[in-house]
Amino acid sequence: MASPTPDAAPAPPTAARPAFGLWDAVVLGLSSSGPAQTLAVSLASMVAACHYGGPLALLIAFFPMLGIALAYQRLNRWDPSAGATYTWVARVFHPHLGFLSGWMILIYYTLGTSSLTIPAGTYTLELLAPDAVNRPWAVALAGGTWNIVVTALALAGLRVASRFEWVVVVFQYLVLLALAACGIATLRAAGGGAGAAWFTWPAMGGPRGLLGGILVACFMYSGWDAAVYVNEETEDGARSAGLAAIASVVILALLYAVATFGLQAVLSEAELHDHAGNALAVISGRLLPGPYRVLVSLAVLTGTLATLQAAVIAAARVGLAMARDGVMPRAFTRRAAVSGTPWAATLTMSVLNLALLVLALATGTIADALGNVAASLGLLSCLFYALTGAAALWQHRARSFDSAADLWLGLVLPALGLAFMVFVVVASVATGATSPTVLAYGAGSIALGVLVALGLDLGLGRPFFRRADALSALPGAAITRGHPTGTTAGRVPTASPIPPVESGP
Repeated sequence: MASPTPDAAPAPPTAARPAFGLWDAVVLGLSSSGPAQTLAVSLASMVAACHYGGPLALLIAFFPMLGIALAYQRLNRWDPSAGATYTWVARVFHPHLGFLSGWMILIYYTLGTSSLTIPAGTYTLELLAPDAVNRPWAVALAGGTWNIVVTALALAGLRVASRFEWVVVVFQYLVLLALAACGIATLRAAGGGAGAAWFTWPAMGGPRGLLGGILVACFMYSGWDAAVYVNEETEDGARSAGLAAIASVVILALLYAVATFGLQAVLSEAELHDHAGNALAVISGRLLPGPYRVLVSLAVLTGTLATLQAAVIAAARVGLAMARDGVMPRAFTRRAAVSGTPWAATLTMSVLNLALLVLALATGTIADALGNVAASLGLLSCLFYALTGAAALWQHRARSFDSAADLWLGLVLPALGLAFMVFVVVASVATGATSPTVLAYGAGSIALGVLVALGLDLGLGRPFFRRADALSALPGAAITRGHPTGTTAGRVPTASPIPPVESGP
């Protein structure tokens, strides 16, 4: 482990106006987790796992997820690096573990776009060619086309991206809340008796069912950390990016619980499975009169596009941070002269997204592909969230008992998040809630990351891996913080204590 020193991170340059503000970062986090398309992908998987106990699984997962968001906030104030968990884990524990964290994040945001691109394709076909909705290659063609479009938007820069994300987030959240309200009204009109019985132990399928639901819930929450990866391009990024992560988790918990409760029983479990790729469109057909059904399809489609864009943006920034340390292709550091966008990394991630889309659809039916992708991403997100929580706890250890705020916000809740993430991974495997295919997705990607790290270290001798303080020892460790077109550079610092917990925003 790196030895603490009093060094502090260099102040970001102020000459250039940052592209993002606090609420732009919140919107990016909400877009990355995008409830409309996430529900379109996950509602069938959630019901299949724990029947109608999904709202309870989501609320159970909220508190530890909030603890992980607090860990992100504290570590981001300590070192607002675009690499986030990759950088923090490398500095706190070891470069090899840091690389593996970054690898998992990159896999998450590339593999994850398969589960995003599929509903983009299905909802496009629902609007334009309904007969082709259940044809996997038609879905791939439509979704892949949208992937190219959002990549072009991401290449235009964060200012363009933020305007697009704002419009889409407001639209999709209003539509989703209205649809959920209709579902709740229908449930009440039917007497509401079924809802009272949904949350009994037998009705949820016992511990295996609840654990399966919690794993899907972790996937549904995941993505809010996208706000942190643009911290070097956010106004007061050391503070704003962490607050945006916390706000995103709170908003998502409320919205997911309400929407899942209102929508999960509109269709039978068999119908949900049969319409896994376009469940919300079928649900809207049951709840809304004809003209208004189109709004739901448009909300999911535009929300999916916003989430695709957020995923490409996040992956490109993590790839940029890793490239600065010499563990990703140096081309990933290339930026557009005007917007500062890391265009080479952005284009590479987009190509990988398209390749993984084809791979996901080749595993079986659309329903099976969606379920496998969702569950495997839940495992990966639990692992790199757990590593973030562990890094925050270790760095915070000297201040854990300085105040009640430090104790609860810096120790208790992050420790709960860490323990919960580890428990979900272990228990989901031990109880059989994770299928062999899901394990193959998750374990295979991690094993590949280990091989790549060994190749970079032992084969190519990259200096990042040679010492525990490799980040500060790199010859090219002078980096630009703040707006990508800024010119103020500074040395990446060695580990230093995390600042105390802020009492307010």
